[in-house]
Amino acid sequence: MNTANSRFRKPFKLLNRIQHYDWGTKNEDAFIPRFTGIPAVPDRPYAELWIGAHPGASSEIIVDGEVTPLNKVIDEAPVEILGEEVARRFGNRLPFLLKILSAGRALSIQAHPDRVQARRLHAADPAHYPDDNHKPEIAIALDSLTAIAGFRPLEEIADAVRRYPELQEIAGTDIVRRVLAGDGEPATGAAVKELYAAIMRRAGDAAVLSSVIGRIIDRLPAAAARSEEERIFVEQHAVYGADVGLLSIFFFNLVHLKPRQAIFTEAGVPHAYIRGNIVECMANSDNVVRAGLTGKFKDVPSLLDILQYRFAPYPILNREAKTDGVVYRTAAEEFEIRGYRKSAGFDERLSAGGKPVVVLVTLGALDVRWDEGGSGTTKAFRKGDAFLVPAALPAWRMSAGDEVEFYTVSVP
Repeated sequence: MNTANSRFRKPFKLLNRIQHYDWGTKNEDAFIPRFTGIPAVPDRPYAELWIGAHPGASSEIIVDGEVTPLNKVIDEAPVEILGEEVARRFGNRLPFLLKILSAGRALSIQAHPDRVQARRLHAADPAHYPDDNHKPEIAIALDSLTAIAGFRPLEEIADAVRRYPELQEIAGTDIVRRVLAGDGEPATGAAVKELYAAIMRRAGDAAVLSSVIGRIIDRLPAAAARSEEERIFVEQHAVYGADVGLLSIFFFNLVHLKPRQAIFTEAGVPHAYIRGNIVECMANSDNVVRAGLTGKFKDVPSLLDILQYRFAPYPILNREAKTDGVVYRTAAEEFEIRGYRKSAGFDERLSAGGKPVVVLVTLGALDVRWDEGGSGTTKAFRKGDAFLVPAALPAWRMSAGDEVEFYTVSVP
């Protein structure tokens, strides 16, 4: 038996890093500490748990008694961890990154570049665009998710422009007139694109934004009579002040996800998570183009350059909220995520066909059994645990004495 290969013929528990971005949940609302079973530090935000091999916050595994970053292990043993096909296709890199994301308030107005755009941004500004890779991603609600994503149908945007005439002060009456009087979808779509770009380009004009946003808030109905978009607008204004990103709320679809429902965002799709706790999976990249509702670097010209303008309701995956054997099919070639909820007595043999698999337990506990050196070995993984099954392990069994819920990520 190949000695190097045999070292990786077993599952490895992943020791994962937490990111403490300021929009994360805190104190009694801190989801990630509850999920992973650690105490929450008072007033510290817990935003993301990274599960994977991104060099910015790689998970670690214990190999031969030593704690080692997973990306370094892959560098040394790419075929054993990834398998020949995945190693060849993705340049000896684990192609996906799994996360738990917990939003206590809105994330930035953002979009992700495609591969060509990512390479260009990385070459021009590697400090703010650390990867030369694209970032298609899926968000699966653990409890719920409120988000804005993709441009609304044209008629809904036109209705919002009528409701908030203050937008004319930012974009000009000629553009607004074309939005409201466009003759047919192409002309109206072009006018909305022009309107949105004109608004976003005023991001640095604090006086105008303060005046316009302040007058919109002053003119809103009493709190009990406000629409949900108006409530979100006011809530985020209290956090971010007169930020141009607030106005995107009137242009994008408002999306609500129940547990196990999901949305997929491909390159150029504008979006922002407002609140909720999710499982998120993406290509192994941290490239984000931001333009509002954030204290981080904003790049309005790049955002406008990469945006996709599709005026339609946003599609929801697993709309029926099925619980077991759900395959979240997307256009991403880097990952395929599946969700399972099994009753007591679950016992199943699995094989990944020479590819890596990451498993995340979200409820209960999984017992994992495999053959190691001619004898069977069993290890328990509980809620909040994630483990890697390397490509070198041909097969394993998973079982549960009680109800269990888990997600698996592999390469399609």
